[in-house]
Amino acid sequence: MAALYETWTFQEELPDLFQKLIHDLGRTKTSTKVSDCSQYNSLRAKSATLHAPTLRAILWLSGVFAGAETEGALGRQFGEGNTTNYYCMECKNGESRYALIYNWRNGKFKGCVQKADAVSVLPSIQEEQNIAERYIALLAFASTCYRTELYDMEFTQHFEKIMQILDMNEEIDEEEFLSSAYICCDNLYRRVESCIPLEDGGIPIGEPQFTNCEFIESYRLKSGLYGANQTEVGMFQLLTAKRQLTESTIGELKAFYYQGKEVEEKYQALIPKLPDDYKVNTATQEILSMIVNTPSRLFMMEGDSGSGKTTDTKIIAQLLGYPRFVFTCGPGTEEVSLMVSLVPNVDTAAKISESELPTYEDFQIDPASALAVLTGNYQVEIDEATAFREILNAAVQQGYKQAKMEKDFVKTESTIIQACRMPAVIEIQEVAMIEKPGTLTRLNALFDDDAKTDLLNGEVIERHPDTVVIMTTNMDYIGCQMFNESVLSRMHLVQHRKELSVEEMAERAIFKTGCKEKELIYQMAAAISKIKKYLRDKQIRGGVCGYRELENWVWNYMTSKDVLEAAVNAVISKVSPFPEERDTILSTFIEPAFEEAA
Repeated sequence: MAALYETWTFQEELPDLFQKLIHDLGRTKTSTKVSDCSQYNSLRAKSATLHAPTLRAILWLSGVFAGAETEGALGRQFGEGNTTNYYCMECKNGESRYALIYNWRNGKFKGCVQKADAVSVLPSIQEEQNIAERYIALLAFASTCYRTELYDMEFTQHFEKIMQILDMNEEIDEEEFLSSAYICCDNLYRRVESCIPLEDGGIPIGEPQFTNCEFIESYRLKSGLYGANQTEVGMFQLLTAKRQLTESTIGELKAFYYQGKEVEEKYQALIPKLPDDYKVNTATQEILSMIVNTPSRLFMMEGDSGSGKTTDTKIIAQLLGYPRFVFTCGPGTEEVSLMVSLVPNVDTAAKISESELPTYEDFQIDPASALAVLTGNYQVEIDEATAFREILNAAVQQGYKQAKMEKDFVKTESTIIQACRMPAVIEIQEVAMIEKPGTLTRLNALFDDDAKTDLLNGEVIERHPDTVVIMTTNMDYIGCQMFNESVLSRMHLVQHRKELSVEEMAERAIFKTGCKEKELIYQMAAAISKIKKYLRDKQIRGGVCGYRELENWVWNYMTSKDVLEAAVNAVISKVSPFPEERDTILSTFIEPAFEEAA
């Protein structure tokens, strides 16, 4: 017997409404009338018993559907083929909000309780804690969902009759009302306990689970994994459906992702300021959702040049409200350069104050005193010529000593370390260009869970929990190396960006340049796409052709008004280092398509 229908649950006192009815009608909890029994009652000596948890569940459901119970919510999560994945329910008891889902395929429940900001497991079914009725309420709701796997006509008809009678302000037919209550209780009890196959109306219940209901963790709630994507009644607060990501604008997404972190005034200029109508693709929104809803902070984007990787890091920083730092790698990047930068010492050089130097007038009046200013030695009998030579020599010696004490270069923190000290986005560009194997592993300590590493001066720096690290690269560039596996494994998400379609390139170019000749730009984008495919198919290396070349072509055309000349300058000049290849591409893909436009 399922814990929902243990003996003690039948011994509980009925709700006042039903207790009064059986008293006034001279009835008992158990009816032996065949008309009060469910169609699933196959016993010879038929009887139906009023079940207190079931009746409380029915009254609660009636209140939710009637609008009297405003803190409840009922719905379903649909999957592929419009089939039901889960039946979903939320209810409130005092300051606690309960969330419960039911998987009809395996008969399993999952749930949690939220109180304030804490999410905990559902308590087990006990006599003092009216928990059983919450499970039964969800099964009762599932039984009323038309054209679903658990829909039951008998239960639905009598449940609706109970709701109608409760909603009437006039006198009720007490016998009819009580009969419907018997049938609803008997219906659910038989379908759960009689091992009836699902296709014959049974309700599968996995055992054991009511002493330790499977817990829905907080992060799964936020992910929308068990969220209801169809709400029948009420408003879900915990089992919310995952927001379907669609291409949106920065202005539309601000409210979803802005973090409101305090940024020092000197870094506020580093927060990007793209226009509000700039479009944000779904891949970028996926990273933003992970940043906001999970502890994930390490990401990698790999894709063609001009696919928008750097722009997307700007969008992420702007929507979060974080300053954005950039570190660019190259073949010569070494471990030390990831931590510090060497810059010429131009700011800290000490200078001799002009007030300390003798003037020409001082030298003419008293050469000995002028010399003493620099040397500290007053020579009474010295003549002008000798004093002049010694003044020059003293100045040279003082400058030489000062230069020996100073360094030609000073060490400053790299932008990576600067970003790790605050809520920020750091884009590490072209990481695959680093030639020396294992260079990036110097950052592994910052990428681990404790996120600490030691600097050259002995300081131990800890990566700020809100520092977002995004590595961007293009593996098609000449000189790119394979990633170190230890670095790759630490990335929370790696996105291999698809190349932009003709439509995407054209729309982006129209937005960026403001050019109104849309048909021409679509034609230019199509030519860029064909050239790029040609370069890939022929394995021509040493050249580029992508979105940036399209945008430059449009800008050039807007200036020269000659589409062919603009193509030669902005596109053909970059596609190959070999003149014969450039001529072939020009005559094959550009001239036939744009000679008339020129």
